Amino acid sequence: MAKVLWFSRHEMTSAQLGALEKKLGSVELTQVNKTVQHASELAEEIAAADVVAIVAPIGLQAEFLRLAGEKPVIVALSERRQIDPDNFEFVFLKWERLEKIEVVKSDFAV
Repeated sequence: MAKVLWFSRHEMTSAQLGALEKKLGSVELTQVNKTVQHASELAEEIAAADVVAIVAPIGLQAEFLRLAGEKPVIVALSERRQIDPDNFEFVFLKWERLEKIEVVKSDFAV
């Protein structure tokens, strides 16, 4: 059984879980639904997981990636679809593995 750490304020959708089960087989999901300043606050949870699935800003993503080492760190790719003029929904498309986070800057010139 694959142990998946789910770092998100939201419950994993059935489509997201189904895609993980298709890839990994049986899944034991552990959700962490709290605000952290650094991924190191979850070092024990990351160490206990086989896969780390996250919803986080880029800086925190980089920390999760570093702490996870060779373990997959994955993020859900979703599409925003309009239901009617005032309502939208997010539809899960697939899981993507984070491999590298790099910020490249240059001078801004108009």
